[in-house]
Amino acid sequence: MRALRRCVRAAGPAALLLWAAAATACAAKAPKPPKDKYAGMTAAQVHAIAQRHLDKKSYARARDTLQKALGRPDINPELTSAIHLGLADAYFFDGGLLNLAEALSRYTNFLTFYPNHEKADYAQYQLGLCYLKQALSPDRDQAQTRKALAELMKVESQYPASRYVAAAGVKAAEARELLAEHEFRIGYFYFKRQAYLGAADRFKEVLERFPGYSRRDRIYLFLGQALIELDRGDEGRLYLEKLRAEFPDSRLSESAR
Repeated sequence: MRALRRCVRAAGPAALLLWAAAATACAAKAPKPPKDKYAGMTAAQVHAIAQRHLDKKSYARARDTLQKALGRPDINPELTSAIHLGLADAYFFDGGLLNLAEALSRYTNFLTFYPNHEKADYAQYQLGLCYLKQALSPDRDQAQTRKALAELMKVESQYPASRYVAAAGVKAAEARELLAEHEFRIGYFYFKRQAYLGAADRFKEVLERFPGYSRRDRIYLFLGQALIELDRGDEGRLYLEKLRAEFPDSRLSESAR
């Protein structure tokens, strides 16, 4: 720019006038800032538009519109809470680890600031789902699964009349199944290495903590075998008999016999 100005001064007054005219023309053609299409709308009207975006699964547009509703001067506390919950949903249903992490943070904040809200039970249920969706496979660390189970159990304990109690119970059962499978695999690791005492202790822990585990037939078989290897045959046979009694159609029943 400095070089251009030096050239213009060197060229004389006529060139300076031409340069000024060109600069003015360029400024006139500069794009105008986009108009706010929500300028004449109330916060409630903008929120309604955002809700339609949510219903259509246009989650990015929903988030953008909800943010615009938050900044309007006529917003009230009730609408503010609805917008914050809507933002959490827009991140949750969009999926992906980053969006789930953002949704988890927003559901947590919602429960912190609106613990007595009429939709607090829903936010609590969704918080549990955020953790459960981030749970790893049974052979990996289960910290997220344990958090999911703790949050899902709060739905019934804190909101016993909630319509989400049954759904939270189903998801909590999924979390328990995952935790039980994780513990079984640790026990089986010990069993394969003939560390029978450690294996037996781990298998018994699974039975005590997760009585609804769907693959108890495997627990009974390997626990029975581990106890027999530890010269506790009478106790081991009890578990082998439980296998045949509770799972007569299991392919492991013949091995137990």
